[in-house]
Amino acid sequence: MKIKAYIDTNIFIYAIVKHPLLGETCTRILRDMKNKVYEAYGSHLVAIELMGALSKINPSSAKRALKLYLALDLTIVPLTEEVLTLAATINEVVNIKYDAVHAAITMLNNIPVVITNDRDDWLKLAENFDKVLSKVSEEGYRVSLKDIKIVTPNLYLMWLSKTL
Repeated sequence: MKIKAYIDTNIFIYAIVKHPLLGETCTRILRDMKNKVYEAYGSHLVAIELMGALSKINPSSAKRALKLYLALDLTIVPLTEEVLTLAATINEVVNIKYDAVHAAITMLNNIPVVITNDRDDWLKLAENFDKVLSKVSEEGYRVSLKDIKIVTPNLYLMWLSKTL
């Protein structure tokens, strides 16, 4: 069984805008997703963030990118009331704002890996994961995920070599 990985918005953005330092690696991450090297997950929040960020550059490009994102062969997890209420609980513990929504998605769908360049919030979550799990359990959520691994573009190839 392939490892499940949630692809954060910034990976798509860096690939699309051909970021000078991370664009090539982010393109590789997306190519590996297409080639099913790992089981890829995204969400409607990624779509919203993608459109918002790219609209600052070019609204027509943002529209194209949104359509392409929604057509990708990855599991797009919807934003549900359960996701949002769990996100509020996560945010109460670690105050990571919108990333709490992404975190709730990973926790409710047992996705142990997040590929992102947003290190600070995700490392804050990872370092406090036991506290988050305790609070989540206390509030009656059923979460089987026991740990979360953060993979940045700079660490992607090393992670990939250890995972395969």
